[in-house]
Amino acid sequence: MAGVTEAGEQGGAGVRGATTTVGVCMKVNGHAVTMSVPGGERLLDTIRERLRLTGTKEGCGVGECGACTVILNGRAVNSCLVLTAQCDGAEIVTVEGLAEDGEMHALQRAFIEHGAVQCGFCTPGMLMSAKALLDADPDADRHKIRQAIAGNLCRCTGYEQIVQAIESVARQAGCKDHGEGGCEADGG
Repeated sequence: MAGVTEAGEQGGAGVRGATTTVGVCMKVNGHAVTMSVPGGERLLDTIRERLRLTGTKEGCGVGECGACTVILNGRAVNSCLVLTAQCDGAEIVTVEGLAEDGEMHALQRAFIEHGAVQCGFCTPGMLMSAKALLDADPDADRHKIRQAIAGNLCRCTGYEQIVQAIESVARQAGCKDHGEGGCEADGG
């Protein structure tokens, strides 16, 4: 096999298993983290294996399923496609970073209330895609919600419960924007 060393690792820069180490300082779920990692280590592996934050899942490993979605500098990304070395100075939020002071995030509560959690494998990635969307567009409509989760696969729910859950949080955000009396004052 061309490009493979005797150790079974692909050669070249930026490849999983590369032996060059890189110092990385980043913020993960609000906590400063400094470490040395192999230059080819994926962010997914750093999160799960080094930081022991196992909510982020590996599904396909090639950026097709969204199970490994995290928020990197405000954007939802597939952590299986990002090298940790690229994250120096970055701010990362994983599903473990959603809850504050032991209280579930509104999206987590909505997923439970709307039956959007079935087997649970896709849930962390769905939550992170939804959070990135609502952080950027708090009152996103159904079309924008469907676009935001288009890169996240779910084999259990058929997506409707997930869309409804996200939509309910967006509606709550929209109601807060209507001032005193909320949506009821506007008839919505």
